Amino acid sequence: MNRGQIFSIDFLIAMILMIFFLGLLLSLGELQGYERKEERIRYELASKTEAALISLINSPQFSCELDNNSFLAYSLDFNKIDNISTKNLKEAIGLDGYNLSLSINYNQFPKHDEILTGKNIYVTDVKILYCNKGVSFYDLNNCMNSTCTGNVENQTLQMKVIK
Repeated sequence: MNRGQIFSIDFLIAMILMIFFLGLLLSLGELQGYERKEERIRYELASKTEAALISLINSPQFSCELDNNSFLAYSLDFNKIDNISTKNLKEAIGLDGYNLSLSINYNQFPKHDEILTGKNIYVTDVKILYCNKGVSFYDLNNCMNSTCTGNVENQTLQMKVIK
């Protein structure tokens, strides 16, 4: 009775290569899944921050009040924002569970400057009118046509958010 070779060298090499490529495919699939998860987290953070920013600068709760008892869109009243706690501000604009930092012309609001540590920080800037108490139509008209005077100024609001 002749004894044959059970496995050939060619078969062993083929199995080793197949296991190698199968492992490579599995690791690539896992990497793509991780990247999709990270992208979803970034998208959620960006959309949440943009919605909160729009809520902040367009809400009568924080916007500048004109002398005709209407509120100015894309504005922020210093007194209103300074008199609210960070916790209440985050609740009002829908950022519960997030850390928030606000700055005007890159100068931090002392009351609204939480520590932001982590890898997913979303930062957005927007041009706003920044006022101190009410705004008269005369001041607003001057600001739109030439230089801002009185209680209203053109500023850049920067919002940083992290979860």
